[in-house]
Amino acid sequence: MTDIELTGPATAAEEGGISYFVKVDGVPVAVRVTANALRQAEPTRSQDAPVDQFNASIGTFLSIAEAKIRAGQIEEGVVWVRVRDLSRG
Repeated sequence: MTDIELTGPATAAEEGGISYFVKVDGVPVAVRVTANALRQAEPTRSQDAPVDQFNASIGTFLSIAEAKIRAGQIEEGVVWVRVRDLSRG
């Protein structure tokens, strides 16, 4: 079984989304949540700062990222969480 560990806080990314890091079997992997996914996950908070939007739905985003990691959906060291992934969370 793959060991996944959250290694730091979420930070705002340049394009308006969120970035955070996990370790997958000891290897650092970036997780990026797009700005559109942040807004769609909690539409009533769309005017909030990206980190606040992320924290409002953190369980959903962590669950989606974990499922994508376990499915091997890591693209060049990054796991992307997009709007289309929200139906999986």
